[in-house]
Amino acid sequence: MRSEKPRRSSDTFSVATAALVTWEWLQREEHVFCAFEITHYRPKERPNSVKIVHPKNGQEAWWPLFDDRGEALFPELMAELVAIKQHVVSGLVFQRNHAHRKSLTPIPWIAKRKDLRYLRSVVKDIVAAAGIRAELSFTSFRHGGFAEGADSDLTGAELRAAGRHRSARQLPTYAKWTRKQPISGTRQRREERKKQPVCRNRHGCLSE
Repeated sequence: MRSEKPRRSSDTFSVATAALVTWEWLQREEHVFCAFEITHYRPKERPNSVKIVHPKNGQEAWWPLFDDRGEALFPELMAELVAIKQHVVSGLVFQRNHAHRKSLTPIPWIAKRKDLRYLRSVVKDIVAAAGIRAELSFTSFRHGGFAEGADSDLTGAELRAAGRHRSARQLPTYAKWTRKQPISGTRQRREERKKQPVCRNRHGCLSE
């Protein structure tokens, strides 16, 4: 069963938006919070693209934000990133957006120990407050994005290109990665999304 897409919450805005990033662009948790910088989103030299990085396997790619008709491919996510970009001018996109006991300014979610345990505890609190399945984690949203892609009849090559999975056997596939793949895949996912119910709580599924 697919996990629910993230919902906006006033005091956990950055976490909700980050969950939407991992759902749409299939980045791993550590890459969203530790490697996605504000300069990766619509820089002057590439105003219609976002740089998706996957440090785990050394992969990166510029994803188009608009299709060949000029329509936004990720309108909900783009609106939230525009709001973040208004007050984040450098560094990581996602930071703790509340006053921390040791700092008056936002700080990265990654702790000094170079881990994300605190973030994971916050995600558990959000899941509990939302009344959705307790076993869900931040990683569940990435898995949900892949599941949505499979439901949308994306090919194995399109899914591997989207998630930047890489192995010796997949290298020829990545050599053929083109701008057309993410556009086609995103269109298919959004069309499938319109048809599917979203599981909101333990009591059943409600349509969006």
